[in-house]
Amino acid sequence: MKQSSLFHRLTKSYVLFMLSSGAVCLLFAFFMLRSSLINIEISLGWLLVFLLLIGMNVAIYSLWTAKRITRPLETIAKSLQGMAEGQYHQRLAIDAGYEFSIIQQHFNALVEKLQQAQEENARLENSKQQMLADLSHDLRTPITTIQGYAKALQLGYAQNEEKRAAYIELIYNKSIYVTSLVEQIFNLATLNRADYPYEPKHEDIAELLREIAAHYYDQFLEKSFSVQLDIAEAELLHWYDPVLMRRAISNLLSNALVHNPPGTSIALRLAEAEQHIEITITDDGEEIPDAVKPVLFDSFIRGDASRKSGGGSGLGLSIANKIVGLHQGTLTLHTANGCKTFTIRLPKLIPPDQK
Repeated sequence: MKQSSLFHRLTKSYVLFMLSSGAVCLLFAFFMLRSSLINIEISLGWLLVFLLLIGMNVAIYSLWTAKRITRPLETIAKSLQGMAEGQYHQRLAIDAGYEFSIIQQHFNALVEKLQQAQEENARLENSKQQMLADLSHDLRTPITTIQGYAKALQLGYAQNEEKRAAYIELIYNKSIYVTSLVEQIFNLATLNRADYPYEPKHEDIAELLREIAAHYYDQFLEKSFSVQLDIAEAELLHWYDPVLMRRAISNLLSNALVHNPPGTSIALRLAEAEQHIEITITDDGEEIPDAVKPVLFDSFIRGDASRKSGGGSGLGLSIANKIVGLHQGTLTLHTANGCKTFTIRLPKLIPPDQK
C-alpha cells in the first residue's frame, strides 16, 4: 500500500485542527454568549476556559506535527552519524510519510553499498598481505638456492667439472624461474591499469589456437600427455587482442602441464554460438581441492595450496582471467566425472569502427 505524502498528512491534520478549533469556538458561543439585551457578556472564568481549550488544541496539534516530522529526522540524523563513524550495519526503519520512505529506501541502499565496499576493501587488504607474503616466499626460496650454490662454487666445494656444471645449471634454472616470476608480476600489475593498451584485431582465432597447440605439442609428448584437438579447419574471425589471448591460452596450457601427472589426457576445443565463441581446455589429471576453487583465479593460488618453488608462480590463472575480462568475456572452471574444464567465453563484439 502506497504511503500518503507528508504534505497531504499535514494538510489533513491542519484541517482537523481548524475544525476542532471551530468546534471549541461554537461551544463557547453557545454557552457563553447571551443576547437578551443585545449585550454580549463574557465572564472571566469562561474566557479562561475558552483560552485553555484553544491552547490544548494548539499543543496537541504541535506535538502531533513534531512527532510526524522531528522524530524521523532525529532517526535519520542518528543513522547518518553512525554511517560517518563507519557503522554500516545499521538500517533505517521508520514509519512516516511517503517522502521519508523514499529517503529511507535510498539511505539503506547507500549503506548497503558502503558496507559491501568496506568488506571488499578488507578482503583486498587481506589478499594483498597474503600476496606479499607469498611473493616473498617465492622469491626467497630460489634466491637462497642461488646464493648457496654460488657460495659453494666460490669456496671450491665443486671439486670436479661435473659438479661445477651441475651447480651452474641449477643456478641458471633458478634464475630463469625468478625472471619468469618477476615478468608475470609485472604483467599482472600492468593488466590492472585502466589505461592498459588493449588492441583488438579482426583475425582468425582458430588459427591462433592451432599455433599455440603446435607450440606445446612437444612438451605434451615429453610428459606422455594424450592430446585431442577439436578445432574446425574453417576460419573463425573474431575481434580480439592476439597477443593477450595467446598469453591467456598459453597460461592455461602451461598450468595443465605443470599441475598434472604424466599420462594425462587433455583436449582443446573451439566452438561458435550465435552470440559468443567458447574455448575449452579439459583434462583428467589432478583434481582441484574444493577449498581452492572459489579463489582459484586470485593471485598466488596453486591447486595444491602449497608454496613449492618451481611448482608454478600461482599467477598464470589470474593473468588469464584478467585478459579474458579485458575482452568482456568470462573464464570459469567446471569439474565433473573426474575431469576439469576451463572455459573461455568471448562475446562477439561490435567492431570498433561501428561503435
